[in-house]
Amino acid sequence: MNITPSSAKERILTIDIIRGFALLGIILANMAYFKSPVLQKTGLLYETAPLPDQALDIFAVVFTDTFVLGKFYPMFSLLFGLGFYLFYERLIQKDLDGKQFYKRRLVFLLVIGFIHLVFIWSGDILVTYALGGFLLLLFINRTPKFILTWGILLIAGLSVVMTGLVVLGNFFLQMDAVSEFQAGTSQAVSEAYTVMSQGSYTEILAFRFTSEIILILGNLPISVLNVFGIFLIGLYFGKQGWFRNVGEHLAGWKKIRLHAGWSGILLTALFAALKFDVTGLPFWMADGLAQGLNLIAGPLLMLFYVSVMVLLLHGKAPGLISTSLAAVGKMALTNYLMQSIICVLIFFGFGFGLYGSVGAFTGMVLAILIYFAQIVFSRVWLTRFNQGPMEALWRKWTYKKAS
Repeated sequence: MNITPSSAKERILTIDIIRGFALLGIILANMAYFKSPVLQKTGLLYETAPLPDQALDIFAVVFTDTFVLGKFYPMFSLLFGLGFYLFYERLIQKDLDGKQFYKRRLVFLLVIGFIHLVFIWSGDILVTYALGGFLLLLFINRTPKFILTWGILLIAGLSVVMTGLVVLGNFFLQMDAVSEFQAGTSQAVSEAYTVMSQGSYTEILAFRFTSEIILILGNLPISVLNVFGIFLIGLYFGKQGWFRNVGEHLAGWKKIRLHAGWSGILLTALFAALKFDVTGLPFWMADGLAQGLNLIAGPLLMLFYVSVMVLLLHGKAPGLISTSLAAVGKMALTNYLMQSIICVLIFFGFGFGLYGSVGAFTGMVLAILIYFAQIVFSRVWLTRFNQGPMEALWRKWTYKKAS
């Protein structure tokens, strides 16, 4: 059987638009990690540095950490859970084994993600998504209420656990007994600046493997749980038809806009106060509370963003902005990988070697320019092809046995 890609009628344009918007947020959030090692007062390697001195850089850090960080990977995660249901449903309607094809789809994503993680950039989300995707198969036949309940419990539960872990970890890092560890971490940061900006590809790969990749692989169980609760929310939306039949759920979308809006903004304001150390709490406590709180504030603000977009787009003909976002979103895998390739060539030693020499505002501008270039690329590509290059390869692998 020859299975064709989803037709224009089968695709839900709003989903492609939101996915394209999510990719803008992802490159804005990831830019800090592409361009430099970010260090907190505790001496931990992968956390946010104190505010810079320049006004534009301060604006970029505050804006990104408040409105972007932790808000757009949940958007991507929501769409992943939703996409799983739409993919599975389409195959079942064709009397095909939805679970078997979905497993093949995840294996491809896992392999590409592992290659991306090891050989390109350590901030990969594809491995996490692929592993979490297998867990979705356990919920496909559950009721919407069961799925929604588990999604909310996982998000809230992980927030509590993460708060406790980070608070305890930060507390012990204040003790003299770990000063040697902090000194070693500071040395690793200093080494990162030198190796990442000046090293060859093999030197950078060796450094990343020992300082980043092993740590990330060890944290995969927590990373998977971090996205899986949001996967379930997306699966719930899919089962209930919230995106396919927006008109039937307008009242629900308006309720989400209202309640996710006020609660997300309130919790995000509290997160920002903790994050930027204006509460008067000890840093080890404020940091832990901020990281845990953002696991709830982020998804809530994300739902506000999504509901606003859904309601704005409902019943309106696509314009230049929406079709441009949709083009990027339709090629999401290709564009996500392109962002990494472009940025490592800009910042790493085997490229232009700008690692550690670009401020926060310049990084934000650079991220926006890269994204606009992807809009142009995606629109041109889709005038000639139905899918992005990675999407076409993904589809070919997924349906190989059905052709």
